[in-house]
Amino acid sequence: MIEDVYEPLARYRDEFREKFAALTREKFQDLTRTSKVDVRANRVLVKQIKALREKADSARLRKTCFAWLLALGFLCALVALLVLVMIGDANPEACGWSILGIVAGVVFGGIMLSRFRAVARELADFESKIESKKAIAWEQMAPLNRLYTWDLTAKLMEATVPRLAFDPYFTIDRLSSLRRDFGWDDSFNVDKSILFAQSGVINGNPFVFGHYLEMEWGEQTYTGSKEISWTEWETDVNGKRQCVRRYETLHATVTKPIPVYSEHKLLVYGNDAAPNLRFSREPSGLDGNGGSFWRSIRKKRRLNDLKAYSRNLDDESNFTLMSNHEFETWFHAKDRDNEVEFRLLFTPIAQTQMLHLMQDTTVGYGDDFSFSKQNKINLLISRHLDEATIDTDPSRFSHWNYDEAAAFFQTFNERYFKDAYFALAPLLSIPLYQQMRTHEEIWKDVLGRKNSSFWEHEALANYHGEEIFKHPDCVTRNLLKTQVVQSEEGESTIAVTAYGYRGEDRICYETVFGRDGRYHDVPIHWTEYLPVERTSDLCLSERETPSEQFRQRANASKASAYRRSLLSYLANG
Repeated sequence: MIEDVYEPLARYRDEFREKFAALTREKFQDLTRTSKVDVRANRVLVKQIKALREKADSARLRKTCFAWLLALGFLCALVALLVLVMIGDANPEACGWSILGIVAGVVFGGIMLSRFRAVARELADFESKIESKKAIAWEQMAPLNRLYTWDLTAKLMEATVPRLAFDPYFTIDRLSSLRRDFGWDDSFNVDKSILFAQSGVINGNPFVFGHYLEMEWGEQTYTGSKEISWTEWETDVNGKRQCVRRYETLHATVTKPIPVYSEHKLLVYGNDAAPNLRFSREPSGLDGNGGSFWRSIRKKRRLNDLKAYSRNLDDESNFTLMSNHEFETWFHAKDRDNEVEFRLLFTPIAQTQMLHLMQDTTVGYGDDFSFSKQNKINLLISRHLDEATIDTDPSRFSHWNYDEAAAFFQTFNERYFKDAYFALAPLLSIPLYQQMRTHEEIWKDVLGRKNSSFWEHEALANYHGEEIFKHPDCVTRNLLKTQVVQSEEGESTIAVTAYGYRGEDRICYETVFGRDGRYHDVPIHWTEYLPVERTSDLCLSERETPSEQFRQRANASKASAYRRSLLSYLANG
């Protein structure tokens, strides 16, 4: 029987971390054996490349030195020439020294020029040999580089953590289930474009990691200036009146709207447990710096605030402080609206595990997560996840150096596992979430059907790149939004619309009072951002083996990509 994960921090520290590392090492060795790469030959070639690089670095340093000496020689000759021109025949001795300096500078510069050219040829030869040998090294590693796949890391995680499973890609049925069974609202995607999505289940309950681009209106301050002048009559020290011209630079500012783009990551999770409960919490800051004394002061202040809030009977809140004050202080979900279901969810075991997770700063990431529960939907945002790479693009593993490829493969996957695991850890800390198993029949059709969701379509369009889709007049980033135009037998045409903004130069005037006693209109140049959009067709195949016609069109297109079991191409590319 497959066990649940109830102690996420301890299980990671004592079991999962080393198990995943061992599986990753074994996987790379398995890929090496399958590829039949000659590791010894690659290491010999890499050693030669490194030796050539050392020689190239030495030649590059000598080239720089000769360049400086060359410049110094000709500079000395130039200075001597200037001295000669300035003194003329007035000082024969100095004139002779100047001529000697010119000759010496030119001769020295000529020698340095010759050496500079020689070492430049030597450096070019080294660089040519390096590139040639690297090309051979790439050929040696090609069989291994071809074996990396999008789901490699996901499969390693599935083999490590019980009841964790990932989808090949985010299907429309998985998204529909989040909407239908758990109340997910697509309004989240307004003014956002999905850059990457990774969905899956924890014991049958769906989750999705999302990396998205968001646009919000911000403000930018523009500055303008105007020179003014005027005349004034004043009396000088001799008692005479004279006309004096005064000058002043007037400055003015104006604030105008500007589109601001930012990237974020989140975790969405659906579960039937505590279906009427809503709450939110933010990182407490109690695991930060400042020492135990100041931490205890902050904890005491927060606890007193919770006690006062619990005793207040004048508002509509039914908040009741639980006996575990340590948990209440750290988790601080004071806006919860259903005390019975909150206690059902956060049993003493759940409270203990959540505290361990929040208070640890050595194994995991500590209290760095926001947690919002909206009935059956849970949203988690972690600082470490926001900085993490959740895109498992296999091209990043490709390398010409076997040992460096092995080291990067191990390091990247271990970091990916830690980042993803501790993003899920707050959910794993709650036993009821794993005890609530979705009925098997609900997921039978979901896992069997292959239609991809619009999250995946947006991610695929962004994988091709904004530049391909953007309007020619666009000067900002673009939000790529998609709509299925046609779909038949696993092959679809997707309309990709790039929403961006063009910039129009504007000028406005702000009235400023000058020292001349008058008001002046100061011009301010600013940019008005006006919306532009452009729609292009993206064709994709969700079948494991696309039709021959689709493959031919994809091969003929200048913009085609294979990503996460989806082959796509730009229809007019």
